[in-house]
Amino acid sequence: MMGDHTIKSQRPRSVHEKRVPQEQADAAKFMAQTGESGVEEWSQWSTCSVTCGQGSQVRTRTCVSPYGTHCSGPLRESRVCNNTALCPVDGQWQEWSSWSQCSVTCSNGTQQRSRQCTAAAHGGSECRGPWAESRECYNPECTANGQWNQWGHWSGCSKSCDGGWERRIRTCQGAAITGQQCEGTGEEVRRCSEQRCPAPYEICPEDYLMSMVWKRTPAGDLAFNQCPLNATGTTSRRCSLSLHGVAFWEQPSFARCISNEYRHLQHSIKEHLAKGQRTLAGDGMSQVTKTLLDLTQRKNFYAGDLLMSVEILRNVTDTFKRASYIPASDGVQNFFQIVSNLLDEENKEKWEDAQQIYPGSIELMQVIEDFIHIVGMGMMDFQNSYLMTGNVVASIQKLPAASVLTDINFPMKGRKGMVDWARNSEDRVVIPKSIFTPVSSKELDESSVFVLGAVLYKNLDLILPTLRNYTVVNSKIIVVTIRPEPKTTDSFLEIELAHLANVSTIYLAFSCLQNYPLKKINNHSFDQ
Repeated sequence: MMGDHTIKSQRPRSVHEKRVPQEQADAAKFMAQTGESGVEEWSQWSTCSVTCGQGSQVRTRTCVSPYGTHCSGPLRESRVCNNTALCPVDGQWQEWSSWSQCSVTCSNGTQQRSRQCTAAAHGGSECRGPWAESRECYNPECTANGQWNQWGHWSGCSKSCDGGWERRIRTCQGAAITGQQCEGTGEEVRRCSEQRCPAPYEICPEDYLMSMVWKRTPAGDLAFNQCPLNATGTTSRRCSLSLHGVAFWEQPSFARCISNEYRHLQHSIKEHLAKGQRTLAGDGMSQVTKTLLDLTQRKNFYAGDLLMSVEILRNVTDTFKRASYIPASDGVQNFFQIVSNLLDEENKEKWEDAQQIYPGSIELMQVIEDFIHIVGMGMMDFQNSYLMTGNVVASIQKLPAASVLTDINFPMKGRKGMVDWARNSEDRVVIPKSIFTPVSSKELDESSVFVLGAVLYKNLDLILPTLRNYTVVNSKIIVVTIRPEPKTTDSFLEIELAHLANVSTIYLAFSCLQNYPLKKINNHSFDQ
């Protein structure tokens, strides 16, 4: 053997051996030999040489040459391997501090020094041995009375939990054998780190999930990681305690992760606003809406992208309002299709995650209301625009106050193109004609036109924040909004909402008509 290569030589042939016929010998000369015919296949890689951290693996092969030729290449290979388990790290004593000054300036005294222990990790052991030392010291005699120096800093705590001790000292300066010693003590000790150390079963072990390492974390705390490469921000994961007192990992939260594409789209809004001209800014917002529609239709977004989408829609709506820009019909349809995509039932868990940091669904409802009135003010009198999507049905009407002759029903179930879930439901709202009366007669002259918006949400109840009294929303949700604010009358706003589940519970309906009476909600009478 030379290094990792085996050298094989061909032995001399005896004259007594049987000779091979010349024809066969000639044929053998021209027999094709491809590859390393004398080398067997590599063996499997050996197990890693260590159980944690970085080690090595080896594999071998054997040289078997039927042609009597030498084998080329190595017979043994090695490579680095990394065991995912982290090696225990024991606590290590740091260097001793310098000796303190002598406790007295005259005669015999003491000096102290201390050292710190670095924290153990991954199951390693704590430091052993003393953390402080003292020794005698001697200073020449003097005749002055002693004076205390300032207290030194508190030392580090001797333990990180379950109660430890820390101390500080001061020295008496100038006291001689013939003089007066300082009164009082030169050392103070106090308790520290009195919080209870968590038991092993109260700590979530290190875990590898979603291509991220979640470090060992006590129950009640959060572990943090960077968001995946296609997003910015941080993701968190809570270590909780079960009813049996055992720690367990909850699912990671991506409420603060925003995809790069959504972040770039938000930045592009500033670029459009920088153009200065109102029309250009409005056109730019329409382009932003188209891009956001494409992103939300992919459905591969994080919980933080839901909140970013609501923020983008808010910026778009505010820009339309400031620029007095009325979006085209396709832009209005795109807006409500985005809302429908965000409110898809598949996003329920993402909304629950997102609303731990911000009530985005409530903000979304307010944005929709503002958008409705921007669109409505640009419509012709008596014009009615219906927007029908998979999760939202909306109606926008512009109505002269003095010309509303009949009550208004929503939704119009027989309207062409009405989605099945709205057509076949029992949910409806009846808005009486008497409601279209301004608060004052003066407003009848100056603001004689109302913008009426009505929105039926298919499953908004699934993603609303949990109510404080744990009330259950057991119906679809209808929102009605009218601007300018109408005068309160004795008429009733009728809302009928079918139960989604046959259970005994409290039912809610949401209406943006504040201080306006509701006649029927799920066959129960309520006054708002």
